Amino acid sequence: MEPINTQSLIISLIRDSLINFKLISGLNNLGLNADDYHTYLGDTIFKLMGLEGHKQSDILFQKVYLANAQKVRHISFATSTQDLDKLSKEIYEELLLAKGMVE
Repeated sequence: MEPINTQSLIISLIRDSLINFKLISGLNNLGLNADDYHTYLGDTIFKLMGLEGHKQSDILFQKVYLANAQKVRHISFATSTQDLDKLSKEIYEELLLAKGMVE
C-alpha cells in the first residue's frame, strides 16, 4: 500500500464535495429539499489543510470554497470530468493561497 499523498487526498475530497454540491443543487432546483444531505466534506478538507478553527476559517469557507464551488453547476459530467478535476485543483490552490495570506 502506498503512503497517502495529502495533497491528492484533499483534491479528491474537494472533487467529491463538488459532485455532492451539484447533486444537492440540482435536486433543490427541481423543487426537492435536499439540503439535509450535504456531506460536510468541507469541514474535513479544512481540517486536513490546517484551516479548521482559524479565526478566518468561516470567511475562507464562504469567500473561497463556496464561491468557487458554485462553478460546478456549469460543468457537465456527461461530456468530461476534466473540468471537474481542474476546478478541484483550482479550489485547492486558492485555499492554499488564502491560507498563506491569513497566517
